[in-house]
Amino acid sequence: MRPTSGGGSVLTRDIEKLKIKRIRSINANENRLPFLSRGLRRYRQLSRIYPQHKVVAYFLDRLIFHWNSWMNSKRIKIVKFLSRKILGEKINNADFLVYSIRITGGLGDALIAARMVRDLQKELGSQAEFDVYFHSPATIEPFFKFISGFRAAIHSDGFDATAPYYHFSLVANQFVYFLNQHLDYRFLVNRAPEVLKMVSHLESLRKPIDKYIITHPALDGAFADLAVRQGRRRMTFLHEMLGISYGGDRLDLPIDTSLAGRLGLSPERYITVHDGWDNKFKLVSARPTKAVPLQSWAQIIQEIKAQRPNIQIVQLGGKTGAEIPGVDVNLKDKLSFLESVSVLAGSRLHLDTESGLVHVSASLGVRSVVMFGPTNVEWFSYPQNINISPKQCGNCWWSTDSWMDVCVAGHDVPVCTSNSSIPPMDVAMRVIAALDDQEDRNGAPTLMQQKEVSHGG
Repeated sequence: MRPTSGGGSVLTRDIEKLKIKRIRSINANENRLPFLSRGLRRYRQLSRIYPQHKVVAYFLDRLIFHWNSWMNSKRIKIVKFLSRKILGEKINNADFLVYSIRITGGLGDALIAARMVRDLQKELGSQAEFDVYFHSPATIEPFFKFISGFRAAIHSDGFDATAPYYHFSLVANQFVYFLNQHLDYRFLVNRAPEVLKMVSHLESLRKPIDKYIITHPALDGAFADLAVRQGRRRMTFLHEMLGISYGGDRLDLPIDTSLAGRLGLSPERYITVHDGWDNKFKLVSARPTKAVPLQSWAQIIQEIKAQRPNIQIVQLGGKTGAEIPGVDVNLKDKLSFLESVSVLAGSRLHLDTESGLVHVSASLGVRSVVMFGPTNVEWFSYPQNINISPKQCGNCWWSTDSWMDVCVAGHDVPVCTSNSSIPPMDVAMRVIAALDDQEDRNGAPTLMQQKEVSHGG
């Protein structure tokens, strides 16, 4: 693979050219046949690097996945067609507002959407109820469990079939929008006129960015560049689109305050680390471009332990990622997601790349040290975190369709997450400084300790 010559500024200029070319080449028909449009581009990009049999196997896997999803949605649609009168009457005759929201993307997207729904419910009143549709409903149900009006988390395959039976339906990802064809205007005019104000507000805001919404996720990177220049951030943008106030990063989640103790962990005596990514994002490569090399992880852990031998280092994660050398307690793929949240709640600090657990940490009030690579630091970062930008390159996500598999700048190993771009010693020192800062502030209690006090523990 051809390495791009020159320093960071040359790489940045090359990536900017790619972004401009991509904006010009992708049109509003992008998502009419997404498997063909994005698939063909991705096939050409991956075929330049990987053996043909590996690329073909990848696309066969994706084809089977999309076929099964399509068949599931058709089966659900048939069932709902047969029972449409029952479902329709149940909602349409209700004296209170009932709506649905479909969330696409990963856990971070779902958590940001949960904050939006939390604050939307405050606007709509205590009687409004809602259902959430997601590709892994059981996983994200805890995000909504304590939000007033939550009814159920349902698999996203059923969303299209059921959307017409709600008073309104939303789709949320990097953007949020109403399905205007399913707005129950008669009910909304009489019972929930504030919703129609949100529809009007969103439509006016949507006009200049409609291309980015229609082609999502193909131009997500280009949109993020535009948004940060306008002072916008990922965690609050959905609220801005609906015209509602942001209620803060914290989100009430179900926490098992005794779990850490049962695992031999003492609150305030451990930090958590995570090497992983969304398993829904299928890859040809073994590790995505946003992952920090294992060698870097090993050096980071080694230095933290040398400086702070009294702090336990606990690894969290699911099926993706690798076991990090040198951690004290390895809980990777050994806990449920909700159990991982409980462990994270008692952590002094969380160390990660830009992943869904960083959003969970922010919701728990746990500070994170975040190593960024190809994704946009200003768009995704939380200001209270220690956000480490790459010294070289970076911010190339969705410059190509294969950005998660292949370095956009042309390197065999992504330069943005390499040792020279994110020096392990620098990361370790930022972690140590954050721990020192906590001690200087007399060790403010973690969320776990706060819950123990509130429950008389």
